[in-house]
Amino acid sequence: MRLVLYNIRYATGAGPLHHMPVPFAGSLLPSERRFQRIQTFLETLRPDIVVLVEADRGSYRCGGQGQAESLATSLEGNWESAFAPKYSPRSVLMRTPVLRCQGNALVSRLPIRSVRMHDLRRGMKRHALEVALDGVTLLAVHLPLGRQARGVQFHELADVVADIRGPLIVAGDLNTRNDKSDLKEFLRETGLRSANLLDLPTYPADWPRRQLDYVLHSPELHSLRFHRPYVPYSDHLPLAWDFALPGERFRQGGSETT
Repeated sequence: MRLVLYNIRYATGAGPLHHMPVPFAGSLLPSERRFQRIQTFLETLRPDIVVLVEADRGSYRCGGQGQAESLATSLEGNWESAFAPKYSPRSVLMRTPVLRCQGNALVSRLPIRSVRMHDLRRGMKRHALEVALDGVTLLAVHLPLGRQARGVQFHELADVVADIRGPLIVAGDLNTRNDKSDLKEFLRETGLRSANLLDLPTYPADWPRRQLDYVLHSPELHSLRFHRPYVPYSDHLPLAWDFALPGERFRQGGSETT
């Protein structure tokens, strides 16, 4: 199976033009053409699961159609999608045009069995999206920039992880800093592992220096291949991870394993 994680920045682009004529002006422009390019790129990866960080669920920027739903329609076969807004339902941001459409999403070739949103206590970005699929559960997250708020969310996510039974993947933009002490503590608490064994950075896309985007998984999932494509569609680079569920037969290093 292949999972792709991509912070697409709502398909609003990257580079100097994103900040012309004023900072972040590009975030208000239509994004349909850029998202079409992202869709075409994702199709070439032949994924089974796609986690989109900073996805738009249907503002004017994308013509009123959610980006996750649009991707699910464009991929070959029967795909399903789920979305969680970034902000707490009690936040004034959820009553603000455009902002209320911003969040994280999952698109899956596997049937979605259940969807749950976790409203975390600290930070502006508050929602974690939990999606149960056949054989594996996904948590899609986007943690805050502030160290204290991020630390609180890591502890809360550790409690969420403890309540989930069976194989688990946590994927998203964790906004970690150089020492990664909060992430290391989270991994110790949960027993999860990083699929990115070489710590390949993902940000900024044109000259990646920081590792912000992570795919973490429970030990019973078999990690087969990890890849970081270089594409110019966002300020982050995507990650692609090939894995096998427990009990599946797979090929690794030229030999078949169970």
